[in-house]
Amino acid sequence: MSQIKLETYAKNTWCPGCGNFAILNAIKMALVELNAEGVPLENIVLVSGIGCHAKIVDYLNVNSFYSLHGRGVPVAEGIKLSNPNVKVIGFAGDGDDVGEGVACHGADGDAVNGDVVDLVTADGGDGVTLASAAVHRGDP
Repeated sequence: MSQIKLETYAKNTWCPGCGNFAILNAIKMALVELNAEGVPLENIVLVSGIGCHAKIVDYLNVNSFYSLHGRGVPVAEGIKLSNPNVKVIGFAGDGDDVGEGVACHGADGDAVNGDVVDLVTADGGDGVTLASAAVHRGDP
């Protein structure tokens, strides 16, 4: 099998030491593994919300969709419902998914239970305002 190219032209702008680097490396390994199992990269869709975490889709050479803040779960579920053959992976920050998304859309997405992975970066801070604490359900 030939080497797959996951990198893009986008310059990474995360802060040094940010946990998003570990998530990016882990998802690269997962994408390589999925591809080795026979899933073409064209059949993978990444969905992100708004925030620093969301830039992960800029750094990966696969199909992606930026959703509105807190609306990643319903977008991911909609993509999966419209094409059950694709693998859908969502990325959200704690403020994006837990703060905005749970109140409006989290329960709806959970109810559909449509084989969608939603990865939440729970760093406890709001990267947009920098001074705000993020909302959590339980411990981060």
